[in-house]
Amino acid sequence: MNLAIIGLGNMGEAILSGILNQGLVKPENITAADKKFADAEFELPAEFSQITITADNKTAAAEADYIVLAVKPQIINLVLEDIKKEAASKVIISIAAGVKTELLAQYFGARAKIIRVMPNTPALVAEGMSALYYTSAVEADEKAFVDRIFNSLGKTVEVKEEAMDAVTGLSGSGPAFVYLFIEALSDAGVLKGLDRQTALKLAAQTVKGGAEMVLSSDKHPAELKDMVCSPAGTTIAGVVELEENAFRSSVIKAVKAAAERSEELGK
Repeated sequence: MNLAIIGLGNMGEAILSGILNQGLVKPENITAADKKFADAEFELPAEFSQITITADNKTAAAEADYIVLAVKPQIINLVLEDIKKEAASKVIISIAAGVKTELLAQYFGARAKIIRVMPNTPALVAEGMSALYYTSAVEADEKAFVDRIFNSLGKTVEVKEEAMDAVTGLSGSGPAFVYLFIEALSDAGVLKGLDRQTALKLAAQTVKGGAEMVLSSDKHPAELKDMVCSPAGTTIAGVVELEENAFRSSVIKAVKAAAERSEELGK
């Protein structure tokens, strides 16, 4: 089995790391294509030393059975035009936000085996969340293989294509919103006298632990919140302040705006 990854930015590298760490494809059967490889001074990280690299997308696509398109939506048309002949009949895996299978099928055919994936940046530490959509032409063994790839980066969920823009706004963009929250918690700790390193550790672990409680318990987040809010206590005083400043409404609007931008990118 031969695999090509076109675009070796942060997400491309995360996918490649997951594949190699899990032994899903032998390094000698992987080709990565990125224009940065045309720079003679570019050095590939040591963990990727056994794969083949090229600055030519066509070369990568020609020998591949599976092609991962890890490129930005703004340049996806250029890449698709570049590889449309070489990628015919291959399994196409696209992580480009907002780019629908309808567009991909214009280059590869109505019966093309196309998989859309929306991963997120925690995949870099194998704690990602990836949503996957498979066209009907994708066979069961191909679907299982791609699912293993993205499970190596964290967790996966299968969705309908029409849900992909919502996924992009929520889990795709969501890490940035979480980082803002962690930064704000840390700043508040510093304001009240904590040193920065301690405040940041407290904030990040608090968010991580809270998320794990949601995932591992059968309790609704509201119930978990109520468990922390003692009558006339410190936490409920903070919750009231967040509510008065439209915290939840602001988060909802942020996800909505990100999802709508995803819709725009797909047009």
